[in-house]
Amino acid sequence: MFFQIILPSEPLRPYITRYVFVRAEGSTDTMAPPIDDPRFVNGKHVQPLLPNYGSFIFMRNVKADISGTRTDGLTLLGANQKTIGLTTLNGWFEGMLLDFEPGGMHALLHIDLQQLAGKVLTAQQSSDAGLLQLDAIFKSSSETERIASLIDAFFVGHLPHKEDINYTRLSKVIEACDEAKGNISAEEMASVACLSERQFLRVFKTYVGIPPKQFIRLRRFHRTIQQMQQTAHAGNPLDLLSIALTHGYYDLSHMALEFQQMGCVSPSHFRALGIPLSDDFSVFFA
Repeated sequence: MFFQIILPSEPLRPYITRYVFVRAEGSTDTMAPPIDDPRFVNGKHVQPLLPNYGSFIFMRNVKADISGTRTDGLTLLGANQKTIGLTTLNGWFEGMLLDFEPGGMHALLHIDLQQLAGKVLTAQQSSDAGLLQLDAIFKSSSETERIASLIDAFFVGHLPHKEDINYTRLSKVIEACDEAKGNISAEEMASVACLSERQFLRVFKTYVGIPPKQFIRLRRFHRTIQQMQQTAHAGNPLDLLSIALTHGYYDLSHMALEFQQMGCVSPSHFRALGIPLSDDFSVFFA
């Protein structure tokens, strides 16, 4: 098992959260959906990927369950609200997750996230020159630091030449969502963005891929598991009710329902798995 997190260079951090490298052999299907789900029985093992805001993932030897797409290189994952099963073809997995901040993919590459939402698209299928270049970078070396450095340089070259006003607005809206613990309406979010509600919804879907209400659910879920990770890593006891209330859930039952719908496990099961190392690769352990 190999797991490494590399942070992007400073100019990219408003757009990219981290680069996560993983190599694993054997079964890591601890969080797999039920075995009677036909999507997950055709391969040897399943690597579950938690709901996300839209990511790049460089994978080898994997088939994604959304479309049955076999991936060997760069794959784009649109924003989704369900666990994605990444089925390995013969028991080993290698990949790098490029984890974007919400809206970061659009700000850097002008990809319409609404068109990508809930989909899996390989670089080869897209035929986009920039994505094919990224695909070639991943395949050019087995050294994680070199791959991260080359990809970092690629994205630095795609930084906006001037302020992306809609991305700035989106960042302020997300801050307001976090402060309100998700208890904020689309009308209030539009007011923070200084846009009409109709304009705001159009911009939000283009940059994030999903409507604000769905984003709030996803944001709350991610921030909850982040706190669970940090608490467990510090060796402190997990008070699930306190965590639920901290992040705006009505009660523990409300949080448990969200975990089942978005992560295929209960909060207590998630806690029992150990200390996850990433929001997305939560089944991989040191």
